[in-house]
Amino acid sequence: MGWPFLAGPVERLLSRQLQRPVSFAEAGEGGVNTLRIHLLGGVGVTAGSLRIGAPLWSAAGQTLVASNAELRLRYHDLWAARNGGGLRVEALRAARLDAVMERLADGRASWQFGLAQGPAQPGAALRFDRLEIDEGLVKVDDAVLKLQAQVDFGLADSASAVVAGTAASAASAAASASPPAPPARGLHAQAKGRYRGNALSASLSTGSVLPWVAGDEQSPTVAMKLRLQAGPARASFDGSVRELLGFGGLRGAYTVSGPSLASFGEPLGVTLPTTAAFRMDGDIVHEGRIWKTVVRRGTVGRSELNGEFSFDPRDTLPLLSGRLGGKALLLADLAPAIGASTPAAPAAARADGKVLPNKRFDLPSLRAMDADVRVDLARLELGAAFAEPLTPVQGRLQLQDGVLSLTGLVARTAQGRISGDIRLDGRPEAALWDTQLRWSGLALEQWIKQARAAGRPPYASGRLGGQLALKGTGRSTAELLGTAQGSALVHWTRGSISHLAVEAAGIDLAQSLGVLIRGDDSLPVTCGAADLRFERGTVTPKVMLVDTKDSTVWVDGSLSLATEKLDLRARVSPKDFSPLALRTPVLLKGSLGKPDISLAKGPLAQRLVPAVLLALVNPLAGLLPLMDTGDPSNAEAALAGCRALIARVERPAKAAR
Repeated sequence: MGWPFLAGPVERLLSRQLQRPVSFAEAGEGGVNTLRIHLLGGVGVTAGSLRIGAPLWSAAGQTLVASNAELRLRYHDLWAARNGGGLRVEALRAARLDAVMERLADGRASWQFGLAQGPAQPGAALRFDRLEIDEGLVKVDDAVLKLQAQVDFGLADSASAVVAGTAASAASAAASASPPAPPARGLHAQAKGRYRGNALSASLSTGSVLPWVAGDEQSPTVAMKLRLQAGPARASFDGSVRELLGFGGLRGAYTVSGPSLASFGEPLGVTLPTTAAFRMDGDIVHEGRIWKTVVRRGTVGRSELNGEFSFDPRDTLPLLSGRLGGKALLLADLAPAIGASTPAAPAAARADGKVLPNKRFDLPSLRAMDADVRVDLARLELGAAFAEPLTPVQGRLQLQDGVLSLTGLVARTAQGRISGDIRLDGRPEAALWDTQLRWSGLALEQWIKQARAAGRPPYASGRLGGQLALKGTGRSTAELLGTAQGSALVHWTRGSISHLAVEAAGIDLAQSLGVLIRGDDSLPVTCGAADLRFERGTVTPKVMLVDTKDSTVWVDGSLSLATEKLDLRARVSPKDFSPLALRTPVLLKGSLGKPDISLAKGPLAQRLVPAVLLALVNPLAGLLPLMDTGDPSNAEAALAGCRALIARVERPAKAAR
């Protein structure tokens, strides 16, 4: 008989233990009365339908509704559920199962039963030792994960012969109605919805599911295939897993792709930079709470990367650690992170005409996790202006309590070396930026691209050394540069410069014409140096000169990184005689986006007007004001300035070594 008169007392018992309304109905599909109650060793129920109500705060009405259901619960599992633990079900079979899984922003969840208090974790949800569902529907609304989805599934396992009386109940149902076609062995599910504002679609198939849903650390793993699309990001996984809800024992190979690393990291709670389109292939393992992955091959735009990483979702702040390596990283592929343009994604024209990237930094994301990653790249390409990449590049990338830093940076290029530290403090509303860089022995002709006709010498060659110390405040690259405070020292030795460029800068018509006729050659550079001061984003050359055997070129004026306005002047002091020298300063005005090069009109008029008047008397006399005998004393001043600047740069560098 199955003690049907015990239905009421058992409903009250389960309701009291689970702190939820629980009810049974006798008539199942086809109107067959199937109500059976068993109490030996636990609570066993066979019913036309089984309902478990939703928590008081939920508008769903029901947490679980199963038709033609067979349920078995152990008494100690019921007691654990009453005391706040998850509900462990010894066995459940149903022709159809409809469930609602809800979690509020404060952590309360519909899968918390009994006297549970505080935030719920997915791993504390329903667990099953035996499970068989012909067809089912689960609606998920998780405010913590920002996930809303509907999951249609079918589940069957030959080992899930449930409680005693199953065969008899199934026979009764079969006599009155044709049962639905059983699903293929294992679990097969389709999901659609939204995840963190992005459209979500997923498909999942596994083999035997009982070890998977049991959640037992001693259970064997089960083969699983997963295909997922969240917005433009896609992921696939082929491997095995031991636990359903917490992905315990996950192990396998994956492929992920998307329009940006940020678009993929954001749903996972991992802070990643905005980049060009990416694809990654690798292996992943999840044991305990630690996720580990080996990226066999990753492409970001044209960059090729690899690495090994570990992710610990700690109670304080999650921690990402590991090593980032690869054949090549192109800075252009990271340009979207600061709003800079790329060939694939040119920056939109700005109404104010400025060109420095003004995309706001995502400072809150810097406070969402910690990171400690060693950087070991074979090659870093800086951009089209540079002829040689940095090979290799090593350093340590850290993110701690909202402070992003790159320390111990060491890179080699063009026979030289670059080193230093960069720090971005994202804790204030406006980030604090601090950069300390040094470079030495850089071969200018190898590092900077200089397009010239075959056989022509480079416009400039020699060795560059120097140091940069800058600080700034802002919420974008433009704001950081627009508030820059500090200095830059640059020295140029063992170099040469285009003869034509020097003469043209001094508007020496005669010598420029001679160079054009006989061909350009290289002038040895006795010394080149610059002492640049940064004050509230304005760059002012305290000293900026290039000294050759023919002339000394001096540069003064200013450049505002805040307004992007140019106000620079280059003047040439010759050391030799020239019959046709206008010797007027060259002016660089306008803006970074639209520079304007012109000649200073005052000095030019002072030479041209007398030349024209004298030419009216005697054509040869008109050349007299244009003759320049040179001033050797300028050379001594230039050399003295260079020596002083070089000494200032080399003293700290020697001390560091």
